[in-house]
Amino acid sequence: MKKYIAAAITSTLVLASACQDNPTSPSRDNVVAGSQQTLQSLVIGITAQDRVNYGGYYLWGGIMARDAIVPTANESRFVTEFYVTPPDPSDFIGGSQWTGYYQLLRASQLLLKDASFTTLSTADQAATRGFVRTLDALSYIRLIDYRDQNGVVIQGPDAAAQDPIRTKQSALTATSALLDSALADLTAGSATLPVSLPSGYSLHGDYSSTANLILLNRGLKGRVEVMRALDPVAPNAASAAAAVTALNIALAGAPTPMTQEYLNTGPWYEYNPASPENAPNPLPGSSNLVTDNFASSFLPGDIRALNVVPASAPTVAGFTASHRLKVTDPNNAALQSAPLPIVRNAELLLLRAQAEIATNDLVGATRDVNAVHTVEGGLPAYSTFTSSADAISKLLYELRYTFAYIGPQHIVALRDYGMFNLAYVTQAGMPNKGAADALVQSLPITLNETNARKGNITPVP
Repeated sequence: MKKYIAAAITSTLVLASACQDNPTSPSRDNVVAGSQQTLQSLVIGITAQDRVNYGGYYLWGGIMARDAIVPTANESRFVTEFYVTPPDPSDFIGGSQWTGYYQLLRASQLLLKDASFTTLSTADQAATRGFVRTLDALSYIRLIDYRDQNGVVIQGPDAAAQDPIRTKQSALTATSALLDSALADLTAGSATLPVSLPSGYSLHGDYSSTANLILLNRGLKGRVEVMRALDPVAPNAASAAAAVTALNIALAGAPTPMTQEYLNTGPWYEYNPASPENAPNPLPGSSNLVTDNFASSFLPGDIRALNVVPASAPTVAGFTASHRLKVTDPNNAALQSAPLPIVRNAELLLLRAQAEIATNDLVGATRDVNAVHTVEGGLPAYSTFTSSADAISKLLYELRYTFAYIGPQHIVALRDYGMFNLAYVTQAGMPNKGAADALVQSLPITLNETNARKGNITPVP
């Protein structure tokens, strides 16, 4: 990944000085070399880069899963490169969700070598390192979400080395170990971080607290282990039990009955379209629509259907739609500063349900699916699932309607269960090209990366 080193350093410096997630964060106008304010700048830099990276992450999975559709009159690739042809690795779709994450990962490594970090107390170093490594693991998870079997690079410590592209299985193993290392740091660290985090980290729970960061860490550990357990190429049965163990820790405080606030608990991104941030919420857009199948497939009485409203858009390459989610309305100025979740407990509950299905705990899976189904959907609770197939069907419904325009959770599950196929995309209201449908399940390795490797992008263990 040496081609990104300069970009990483530049990213840290620019973001730390110009992209401030929290307008009330400590001023960085008078940074003293080697002081805690320098560390503050570096931490703000990586959290700001994480927020920038989310600007593409939220969208592509919804398009792949045929939940979102973006028929833009002057840019046909939003539809053609998913439904007609695979994404071109040389353009903005094929290049998405790659460089920005490695900028963050390199910047994280630089932070952990900086004097402002190494001069902290042992406990403060541990807490900070645990947070940074957990954020690194989140970056790897998001890379794997979109590259899947194409593999990703696990960034090594040598800035001059070109680290290999690793297989999905190897990358997940490395990410799991990274989370365990971060957990050890958080457990040994100070009770709170020695820096301020962006304000979204305290919107639904205080994630400057290492106790809550431990919960986040275990939630991400559960996410990785679910991916390992369900990997269609090399499933790891032991990972399902490991996922349950991690997610039980992450969800130890779950209330009965379930509440919306608990489902929302987790770190969030907050947005500020005003100067000096100039960072609006990325969801609103005139062509950010949902497919007709998405709009017509709600269960009767699902209150999430109230979020779907009529919309109009041009027909692009034969594709169009007639509905949007309220959160994508470009005419609602208030949405420009609306927060978005990084990870919230609703996702962790559905991940635990996936792990419980894999371990044949249908009672537990029913409980966890119902936690989202009844609160966010406003629907009657399901009776105990009668089979894994029954449970997976109900789980997929919740993933579809809880995470629309939030991330690739739905397409990841469809892919893992082998249910993203021609039969799925030829349902009424789905954008498709019939038997010639591209069935895009992942993004390719970018052309720049391929060129830098002289064409050798075969992943290695």
